[in-house]
Amino acid sequence: MTEGPNKNYDDKKEESEQIEPEINKEQVKEHIEVEKTGKPVILRAEAYKTIILYASRYANQAIPSSDWKEIYGILIGYSDDEFVYIEHAEALTFGHDTDVQLDERHYGFIDEIQRKLDNDEEKKDYYMIGWFHSHPGLNLFFSYVDLINQLGFQQSNDDFVGLVFDHTLLGKKREENINNNILTKYDTGFEIYRLTDITIDSNSVEFENNYHKVDYIVKGLNKFFFANLLNELSSLAFAGKPLQEAYKEKSKLESGYRDIDEVFDNSNNDLFKKNLVDIPLSEDVQFNVNNIYYDTSMSSTIAKESAEKLIYEGNRAFENKDMFTGIEKYRKGIEKYKEINDTNRLLDLLRKVSRVCITNNHLVLAREFAEELYKVAEINNQTFYQGIANYIIGYILLKERDLDVLEFGLKKIEDAAIEFIEVKDFAGAGMAFDKIGSVYEKKIKNIGSACLFYREAIENYNNGLIYSHPLRITPWSKPEVLVDKIIGLRDVIEVLLSDIEDLDTKQKIINDLKSITYNF
Repeated sequence: MTEGPNKNYDDKKEESEQIEPEINKEQVKEHIEVEKTGKPVILRAEAYKTIILYASRYANQAIPSSDWKEIYGILIGYSDDEFVYIEHAEALTFGHDTDVQLDERHYGFIDEIQRKLDNDEEKKDYYMIGWFHSHPGLNLFFSYVDLINQLGFQQSNDDFVGLVFDHTLLGKKREENINNNILTKYDTGFEIYRLTDITIDSNSVEFENNYHKVDYIVKGLNKFFFANLLNELSSLAFAGKPLQEAYKEKSKLESGYRDIDEVFDNSNNDLFKKNLVDIPLSEDVQFNVNNIYYDTSMSSTIAKESAEKLIYEGNRAFENKDMFTGIEKYRKGIEKYKEINDTNRLLDLLRKVSRVCITNNHLVLAREFAEELYKVAEINNQTFYQGIANYIIGYILLKERDLDVLEFGLKKIEDAAIEFIEVKDFAGAGMAFDKIGSVYEKKIKNIGSACLFYREAIENYNNGLIYSHPLRITPWSKPEVLVDKIIGLRDVIEVLLSDIEDLDTKQKIINDLKSITYNF
């Protein structure tokens, strides 16, 4: 947790470590001087991306700095005799504030994540190897509370690290002399720290400065990484994750694009009256794909760069409203990611391209990609993405007028809700139950069933205030918005209750609503 705003942090500011290419251990040794203070870190690019996207929900140029919030989460990976490897980042937040004073609730979630890792054949050797949090606009350092949190972890694991991220530093340009060549590099926006001496008394004067930087590289980057990441942050023609009116953005896209969840959730039109806009970044935050230096000597790096180039070109085509070219580029990129067996990126791309097709009313293509998404997710035991696929397929089916098809569509969305609950994506489950309730109310005219599903939506939105799934980073799942959804649905149920003829159903709905303990 950061300290009071009057403290001068300028003397703490140091130049951040820079992104290095994906290289093998011998090459890493040539780039990194391993100090006695601990093992250096190899951070996977996808984990880095999770941190950037999640932090951008709570702090950006359009939100007054007084309203910026810190985010935090855990870093999952493993270590060997030479390095610490960070493979995944899991974001956590509670209620309206994101306080990094860790307590029993956080440790409970951490234990739960570890149990899931233990039961996952591919991840059973992974464990919590670090934690991360943001210092929006405050620079990079450990506050006293950060030191206490780090001490609690590092006492049981000398390799344990703490990552601090500040979005205002991300992408700032510098030139570096490497082998007599002047190369343009960009700031990662973060530092990684460890305590220097875990035996120092936390009440002593020395404790405040009892930490040091840990050297790191970011593994898996290529020169299109930042370009594609900024596309995700910038609400170009396919994006489902940018910031919206809830984040105080004011301008409109010339394309008139609407977020996919606005399309999915017609009950929230009052919230999303304005179109998406580019996420406001500082003017000096730019990533030119032609002047970033990366080593491309490794075959995996070359393959990924080739795939990301196709996705980059696809994004540009979508931006220019060239759907045919955009989809073909994505198809080729998806095939390349199949070849290099990058399942996480493959799932992400299938999710995105199916959403693009829906927003442009290409429903046949949308279903094709969604069904492929489900197959890949099922094979790889990715329940969250199975839920995403079922929701998209169900949404498409609901557009049909045939009653049998309508019932099948509702079943797919209900399956999605169950899958979201299984992985604690309560906001997603709430959205699914909300949609089912809307169909029962407006199409089927079964008010009792509508209210029962609305009640389920309320309960899940309420749970979503306590736990936010790291892959659910659409802005409507922000706590303030979920509270508005809960209040709105309670008002809807209150109006509809008088139309329910079955007294038992009516009483059940009333009792169920009274049984909810609200988290706001």
